[in-house]
Amino acid sequence: MKNISYYNNSVVDGYYDIIFERKKGVQSAWHHVKFNYIKSKITKTNIHLDIGCGPGTFLGILKKKSIGIDVAQNQIKYAKEKYANKKIKFLTYKNKLPIKSNSIESISMIELIEHIDNKDLKYLLRECRRVLKKDGKIYLSTPNYLSLWPLLEFFLNMISPINYKHEHINKFNKKKLKKIMLKSGFQIIELRSFILLSPFLAFFTFNFIKSTSFLDNFLTNFFPGFLLFCKLKKS
Repeated sequence: MKNISYYNNSVVDGYYDIIFERKKGVQSAWHHVKFNYIKSKITKTNIHLDIGCGPGTFLGILKKKSIGIDVAQNQIKYAKEKYANKKIKFLTYKNKLPIKSNSIESISMIELIEHIDNKDLKYLLRECRRVLKKDGKIYLSTPNYLSLWPLLEFFLNMISPINYKHEHINKFNKKKLKKIMLKSGFQIIELRSFILLSPFLAFFTFNFIKSTSFLDNFLTNFFPGFLLFCKLKKS
């Protein structure tokens, strides 16, 4: 996979976990809304795999028997120190998923696929099919480039310590995402956008994000949300 050395050095240890735990401001609210939305979609699973787990935050709130995998060794080290326990373990990704075939019931890939090119994505999806059990599910999110996301990304690149211009090398919309997933042999159960207003209301008070998430879910039926969510089934 390309850019492994880049991702080992581009983000400081636990960066996104520290933001999540801050519980203050738009950036922290963004991660809370995103993680809570995807968590609500993952209902029945006995063993879950989070690919691109970073510092382990999502598995920390998912609270299920799970495995987190990432290419960034510093993030895996942080995740092991903070979130590893009898139910949750973390592994470093190298050339393939270090998981037995047909052993995983569900997989999450949260804002991961925009970081890899089509060749690597094709290989990763093939690996997902290998490790998933029959009728296993994938839950993924990625920026929606047929929304106001490009404008948001432009401003983030000016104020954030992370430059997404170098990180987001693959840009998706519903049509492109659907085409790739169907071509990879997955059945699409759900494909929609989410996140529109709720994180930005944290500018006034962080408590707004929970009470207004339902409004986001309604509005994104009519207006494109910043992120795409896709639920897939191994067929």
